[in-house]
Amino acid sequence: MKRIIYTLLTVLFFAGSQGLTQAQVRQLTMDNAVKLALDKNRDLQVATLETAKSAQKVVEARSYALPNVAGSALYQYYFNKQVSFLPGSFVGLPENQLATFRVGGSNALIGGIAATQPLFQPGIKSGIKAAQIDEAATNEALADVRANIVTDVKKAYLDVLITQEQLRLQQQSIARNEQALKDARSLLAQGRASRVDTLRAFVTVENLRPAIIQLTNRIGITKTILKRTMGLDEQETIELQDSLRYDNALLATPATTTDVYFEAVQARPEVRRLELVEQLNREQVAIQTAERQPKLSAIGLVQSQSQANNFRVDEYKWPVSSYLGLQLSVPIFTGFRTNSRIQQAQITRQQTETQVANLKEVVRAQVKIGLANVEEARLRIETQRQTISVAELGYRITRDRWKQGIASRLDMSDAELSLTQAKSNYLQAVYDYLTATVSLDKVLGRIK
Repeated sequence: MKRIIYTLLTVLFFAGSQGLTQAQVRQLTMDNAVKLALDKNRDLQVATLETAKSAQKVVEARSYALPNVAGSALYQYYFNKQVSFLPGSFVGLPENQLATFRVGGSNALIGGIAATQPLFQPGIKSGIKAAQIDEAATNEALADVRANIVTDVKKAYLDVLITQEQLRLQQQSIARNEQALKDARSLLAQGRASRVDTLRAFVTVENLRPAIIQLTNRIGITKTILKRTMGLDEQETIELQDSLRYDNALLATPATTTDVYFEAVQARPEVRRLELVEQLNREQVAIQTAERQPKLSAIGLVQSQSQANNFRVDEYKWPVSSYLGLQLSVPIFTGFRTNSRIQQAQITRQQTETQVANLKEVVRAQVKIGLANVEEARLRIETQRQTISVAELGYRITRDRWKQGIASRLDMSDAELSLTQAKSNYLQAVYDYLTATVSLDKVLGRIK
């Protein structure tokens, strides 16, 4: 009875463990993989934090136009009280002598509030605008990171799919060759085939098995890359739900290459970011130029102080003094520092202008190459479709002829190899088409 109970508990335990393992397998479509990456990818998280930081820079820039209010408090204890000097005639001394008096208390307290309000500072407005442009540029950088992540995840997903399909094709090839080996042994037993044909069939099967091991290992590697790109834990098990399939309407493009180019220039986040950086550099020139102009501020102070020889603060007298005024600062000579900074800002702006022009030419080339890759893969797919049909027919005919003793074993091997190659070429063409469309979406800025 105890043995039966132990057996039942063991079965339940392993069944529960298997159910737990199955529950931990994450089923992934390509869309789900992209969503997970946008939620968990660490590069994207860093870029998102950078946008939050740039938003705070705008707040900081605006603060320079607001009043600056500061409170202060000071306590001093005098071991020797302060000395005041008076003409000697005040106390009966000769006129050419000075009389000294120690005045005030041993304890001195001073408290006050000072305020400064900028009235005319041209650099503040340019600084606010520059911070806003920088925030917009950072948002475009975030969009660029997001587009790169989406592209990388889709390509990594497709890498897993094609490796799985290649493994399936290899398994089909082994199955066909194992059937050929079985037929060869049967024909050998009937005296209708030679031992050499049987040996050749056996060697062909065994030569295909190492590829199974390699492809199985490669599937694990490609899944690891996909999980790392998505930001998933390495120990997590994933299973892909999509498959490699060709859809001619997968990518919609404008009528002409020129239309595609203008779409890409307007939509690409890195182009927009660099254009914003160019605007930012123009504002930096304005900020440095503003350093040459006067600055006018309103200033004010309210202050109270008291002195005594004891710590009975409630008995202190607190006379108040205050003032309100204007402060003007006019730059006269800064050792050519301002001129140098202006020149540096102008050079930086020129560099950015050149970078924008260069990037647009790069985009033009990328668009042309991307369209060519998509079209080339599409034509290969159409060609390989027909090739597979012909190869399948040729394999069936050759197999039947071989069974009848009309065709040789070498003809059979060639027909099987041609069929496998045709299917592999079609699979590679579909993969190339899908990866080319993903890349073209990135080039055109269609990844939002």
